[in-house]
Amino acid sequence: MKQKIRTFIVAFIFNAIMFSLIHYFLDNSYSLSQLIKMGLFFGLSMGLFYTFLMPLITKKSKI
Repeated sequence: MKQKIRTFIVAFIFNAIMFSLIHYFLDNSYSLSQLIKMGLFFGLSMGLFYTFLMPLITKKSKI
């Protein structure tokens, strides 16, 4: 359980920061609050994906 929480937190932070930085440098038409909201939503989505769906995908592909 601790491993899943750690995986989620790392994936959430990394993806949220990278998404916001990419949008900030490539398309600077968003305000800071919009970038933060978009980054948090994307980080949450990817954190859940890496925590719950990615193990299922990799487990099925090894069979």
